[in-house]
Amino acid sequence: MNFLIYRDIHNIVTKIPQSLMKIAFFAPLIIALTACTPESHPFGSQSISYPGDEQISSALEAQLVNDPHSAAARELIQSLGGDKGKLRYTIHRVISRGGGSFEAHYDAVLVMGQPGEQSLQALYARMIPDDEKAKLPDASLAAYSGWLNKHAETLKKNSAQQAQGQALSDTLASLTKCYGEAKPGSEVVVMNGLGALLLPERRGLYAEKLAMPNTEIRCLPA
Repeated sequence: MNFLIYRDIHNIVTKIPQSLMKIAFFAPLIIALTACTPESHPFGSQSISYPGDEQISSALEAQLVNDPHSAAARELIQSLGGDKGKLRYTIHRVISRGGGSFEAHYDAVLVMGQPGEQSLQALYARMIPDDEKAKLPDASLAAYSGWLNKHAETLKKNSAQQAQGQALSDTLASLTKCYGEAKPGSEVVVMNGLGALLLPERRGLYAEKLAMPNTEIRCLPA
């Protein structure tokens, strides 16, 4: 090698700070240990395409409509919400489970299609035996509510039926609080802490209900 060229190279190398020399030497080792390459990142270079709230809600609605075991729930929703009432789902969290499946955590909200007093009147009418309803002075909410509260107190006086009577009293108090002043268009949370597994299918997403430890039933008869 030409002496002048060797000298120039030597001068350049000796001027490189030792810290940079160390970085250059250890860089391959650091990369190997930390795997800090785009390809080996936990999520890789591919981003997960999460479903939107509307997609999730559509899957949950389809599950409610098509599930034969949900007939009673659908009837109760119509009774409480009225003909124009509907369920809305508030999505809180969506977790990727791999393979295009997701776990959704959500609440069920009833959008009222009629005044709450009308809903309670229809519901209480179904809770009272026909022969007892025939003895009432009228078919008003006050008459129905009065009979049910009196019946609850009667049950509580019997030690064998005390728990049943207390449950009825608690249900009546809860329903009055939830629907007593509800107006058409207002929203009532009927269940929170719900969960569903969302699976891909040709038409979109298929929802399977999950048993969640913190599910709470609110504003529904016990």
